[in-house]
Amino acid sequence: MGIKGTVEVSEGVRQVPGTDVFVTTLDKLFNWARAGSMWPVTFGLA
Repeated sequence: MGIKGTVEVSEGVRQVPGTDVFVTTLDKLFNWARAGSMWPVTFGLA
């Protein structure tokens, strides 16, 4: 069950077929951004 005309590519992440458009929750988007963040690395380089 989900948004009509989309395909689930991962748990909680859906894609509109034929496009680069993905649909997800803001919570999942923020967690993805945090996981890929480089800011903790800079503290070890000082």
